[in-house]
Amino acid sequence: MNTGKFLELLNQNEGKELMFEYKQNKFVPAAYHITEIKSKHVDSVDCGGIAHSYDETVVQLWISGEEEKDRSMETEKALKIFNIVDAKTALKRDTPIFFEWGHGDLLTSVYKVQALENMDEKIVVKLFVPPTVCKPRVALEMAQGNSEGCCGSPSTGMVGLEQAARKCC
Repeated sequence: MNTGKFLELLNQNEGKELMFEYKQNKFVPAAYHITEIKSKHVDSVDCGGIAHSYDETVVQLWISGEEEKDRSMETEKALKIFNIVDAKTALKRDTPIFFEWGHGDLLTSVYKVQALENMDEKIVVKLFVPPTVCKPRVALEMAQGNSEGCCGSPSTGMVGLEQAARKCC
């Protein structure tokens, strides 16, 4: 899911409770707060020597542990926080959106949206932690038609991909 689609979801569902399920039947406590929204730019080089450059939005969820609530934040409060951030530094709506969460014994992780459940009175954002991948191997599998992958079309050509995958795998 990208940032723009998430903002549309909030805009189109005024008054709904916004819940985050980080594991099956495990929810971020209702007293959570959106404490920071990061517009991140990443420049990286994978193990095969291929450079990558991309942007993403990371929304940090936080709970103080001192407060209890019966209902989670409503969509318009979340949207208000996004609008405050957007006024200071423009959100890139075409970037993927991630949610950062951890509390107590649950180590902080960055979660990706797996699915949305849009019901009458609430929206449940179902999250998952994406696994690490070897980008040259995934790109080679995609180019060979062995995998649907997620990294887009390779630009280095088949020979370059095979060399990159062999370097690190």
